[in-house]
Formats: sequence, C-alpha cells, structure tokens
Amino acid sequence: MRLSLGAKVFNSAVSDPGRIVFFAAYPHMYGGNERGLELLANGLLARGWAVGVVVPSEGEVAERLRAAGIAVDVVEAPPTLRIYGGATTGRRAIQAAVALPAYWARLRRRMQGADVVHTFAQRAFVLAGPAARLARVPLVWQVGGADPGRVVNEAAARTAHAVIAVSRAAATDLPRAARVHIVPVAVDSAAFDPPPSQEAVGVHIVTAARLTPEKGVDILVRAAAILRERISDLRVLVIGGAQDGHEAYRDELTRLTADLGVRSNVSFRGRVDQPFRHWGGARVYVQPSRREGFGLAAGEAMASGLPVVATDVGGLAEVVDDAGVLVAPDDPQALADAVAALLDDPERAARLAAAGRERAAATYTLDRMVDGVEAVYRTLSRA
Repeated sequence: MRLSLGAKVFNSAVSDPGRIVFFAAYPHMYGGNERGLELLANGLLARGWAVGVVVPSEGEVAERLRAAGIAVDVVEAPPTLRIYGGATTGRRAIQAAVALPAYWARLRRRMQGADVVHTFAQRAFVLAGPAARLARVPLVWQVGGADPGRVVNEAAARTAHAVIAVSRAAATDLPRAARVHIVPVAVDSAAFDPPPSQEAVGVHIVTAARLTPEKGVDILVRAAAILRERISDLRVLVIGGAQDGHEAYRDELTRLTADLGVRSNVSFRGRVDQPFRHWGGARVYVQPSRREGFGLAAGEAMASGLPVVATDVGGLAEVVDDAGVLVAPDDPQALADAVAALLDDPERAARLAAAGRERAAATYTLDRMVDGVEAVYRTLSRA
C-alpha cells in the first residue's frame, strides 16, 4: 500500500534529500536520547538533510542543540503537559488530556511542509505524533528505551508509518504488525579518546546514570558496601543528576549511603554533558540498570577502553554481549563479586576492555546509525 501524503521521494544521493523535524519531549534533561539525537541530527546535516528540532519549552536541550549548530523551534506546551516523573495521574491526567488537542493544532502548523517527523519515546509520541498525522507528514517513532506502558506502545507503533527500535529488546513489546527497524545508537567518536580526568584518579568504579530507580544506582551503593569490606579505600564515582519527578529517589540514595556507612566512598558528581570526559583513569565501569532499551553510557565506556560490568537486561545485554561481564539485576552481591574479580585480575580486565573497544568501533558508529535511519526514511516513499 502506498501512502498519499504529499511528501517527496527521498534519495540520500542527491544534494537536497529532504527536511526532517525531530520532536524532543524532555526539554530539561540532556541524557542518552538527547545525545543520540544531537549526533543523528549532525550526521543528517552533513549528508544534506535540512534538520530542525521542536521542543515543548526552553531549557537545557534547546541550549545544547543550538550550541551544536542545530536549529531549534520552541512550541511552548502548557504547564499541564510539562509534568514529569510519572506524576501525570488523576486530575492532572484529565487536565493534560484536555490540553492536548490545542497543542497538536499548534504543532501541526510547525510540521507542515516537512518530509518526516521523527519522535522519540512515549512522551514524544503523545505530544507530537497526532500532530504529525494531522499535518499529513510521515511519522517515525523511535523507541529509545524499554519503557513500560503497552497501551501507549501499541498506539504509537500502529500510528507511526515506521518504528525505529534501538535494540531488539526495545522492540519486544511492540505489535507484530508494526514496521519495526532496528537501528542501534551511535557512540560519540570523542569517547574513543577521552582525556585524563583528575576526578577519576584512584576511582575503582564509575557509572553514568540519571538518578531514577530504573538505573539501579541503589544496587551499586549496596554493592559498594560489600566491596568496602575487601577494599578499605574503595572509591565509587556516580555521574548523573536527579531527574524532575524523581527527587525522592535522589534523597533515598543519600540516606542509603549514610545508612550503609559508605558516604565517604561514594561520590555523586551530578549531571555532565559528556560523561566519558570525566571517567578517564577509572578502573571498572558499572551499569546496574533494572531495565534499559540500549545503554549508551556502557557503549561509551567500552569505546573508552574501560572493562564493563552490566546487568543482563534489555538492550544493555545486547550492547555489552561477551565484551564485558553481565550479572543479574537487583543483586548487589553478584555485582560486587563481578567487580572484585576484575579488580583482582588486571589481565582479564584488559582483555575485556580491548574487546569492548573493538566492538564499539565496529558496531556503534555514526555512519552506521545514519545509514540505518536514512534507510527507514526511504521506506516511507515506497510504502
């Protein structure tokens, strides 16, 4: 069946392949999805695409993308649509539902004339997916994480003209009838040569994760308490800040480090733009996630030449595979044992580090990601 959407036929071999409008739903948070968006946008720009990003408010994302030379358009969403951390329930959910149609109408006007609207994750589909359909522009929905919520996943997958999943695991709960394309996220090329970092001198374990329950930093803190019995000068560096709506989890981590007596061993660095610039010199990278659609930080750690210990969940297991050590989630003892084994065996740690670097260089490159996304865009003109 061919779509009659008034869009031009895309051809990456010509000088003007088309215009892409991205929609980024979290204007205040510059995490893995947003870093992947920046890389993708710049990669498409380099190949002649016209690229713009729409966000629902000013914030860190708009500032960071503009600084990278990417055009950003703010279509201000009402406050009821800018509540994060799962707090849109009850009366707030009703108010948000009432506000959506007017916001779709405003977005529709900004999207008309585009060749593709490309949205990321569930929130972006809810805020912008219907607007793209109203504008009669082909909609690509990218599943960047193993999000819960099958109802939204079903609706998004059936509404979008094409779905990009960043891993096989991220596509698991999508309808079989959906047109799903697996396109892994690229690792920033700068991650392959990170500068030495004074912060990481003497650090045994480093992780980069926003402070939300799904990232499992509490499990790492508990593992640190176990490891400190063996390593008296243990140092753990956590890179990542609290996400709006999850402040209680950040406070819980603070209490946990005190209760377990590891406050002096575990340092919370806060959020940074490129975590790999702050971990050069650490000995082991750990990703203790409870769920993960991809695991960009683990890929960057592999590129940086750090041995990786990660939980055997979702896309994270696909990223690391046999180039690192995989352990069960929610198991501090298993995590502590895996880290201790690498700290005690530098030769094995070096072998895994080399294998991880080779895997990242072969698999998670910008050219491969842009090739995959362009191939998806081209399918829209042939549907």
